[in-house]
Amino acid sequence: MAERMFRGLIPAFPTPLQQDGSLDEAGLARIVEYQIGRGASGLVPLGGTGEANSFGLATRRRIVEITASVAARRVPVIAGVLDPGLGGALESGRAYREAGADGLMVIPPYYARPDQDGVLRYFRALAPALKLPIVYYDNPYRSAIVTTPATIARLEEEGLIVGMKASSTDLYHFDQVARLVSDRFSLLSGQDTLFVEQVMLGACGGVLTSAALLPGAWARVQMRAEEGHVKEALELQGRLHPLMDALFAEQFPEAVRRAFALIGLPIGHSLPPVGALSAAAETRLAAAVNALVADGVLAAA
Repeated sequence: MAERMFRGLIPAFPTPLQQDGSLDEAGLARIVEYQIGRGASGLVPLGGTGEANSFGLATRRRIVEITASVAARRVPVIAGVLDPGLGGALESGRAYREAGADGLMVIPPYYARPDQDGVLRYFRALAPALKLPIVYYDNPYRSAIVTTPATIARLEEEGLIVGMKASSTDLYHFDQVARLVSDRFSLLSGQDTLFVEQVMLGACGGVLTSAALLPGAWARVQMRAEEGHVKEALELQGRLHPLMDALFAEQFPEAVRRAFALIGLPIGHSLPPVGALSAAAETRLAAAVNALVADGVLAAA
């Protein structure tokens, strides 16, 4: 089997902020080191979890610059390009390349809501100009675009993308993509709650939000699934369900920030329009985090 460019657990992580909402550079360096030290195979700054669209370009470039500097080539840095159209995506992608990114995770142009030919035209214009490996960010819930498996395969055939993050619960769609792309394609799960299922269908890793907290635990889940111990892998994944339910219940990604604070890594609060968690959500999250710490699955910083 050919070597894939990106594989393993590649957390999409929140951006540490000061009390006034400005970038916490020291906090960012700590959280990057935390993830690498606990088994991350790569890092995705400025995905949805990183609240990419809440920051101006200069701040986003600085986030990538710090992430890449601290990572120091130990793991690849795949920066999220979540701009709604071509001009912004080109500007962001070039800035991230100059800041040291090893790749880009690019969402299709959601405001225009293109058809399949439009998606192809977009990436034909984007990829040659950005000159970095691109992971297609397939997230129909956020983009309102359903990209067909045939289009994904065509994007790979034309050398425009090297992989895909699949943030969808549609396992049939995932299976069809896996059947059409080459064995060099970095097909990555983007659905924390269905990670094992997507690995069984061909994912070579995942860009998971909860992996920012416990990349090593998720890596063990992947290893057991790939070794054929599916029941055990599902049981291990099931132990993480209360945490995942708490992280995604409300005010995403504020709950992810609160989880980091609970393990001794405070990283500030989300920017508007995201608000604070309810008291019930705080209690639910604390119970899930404390249970995993008690079980030795999640380590306090």
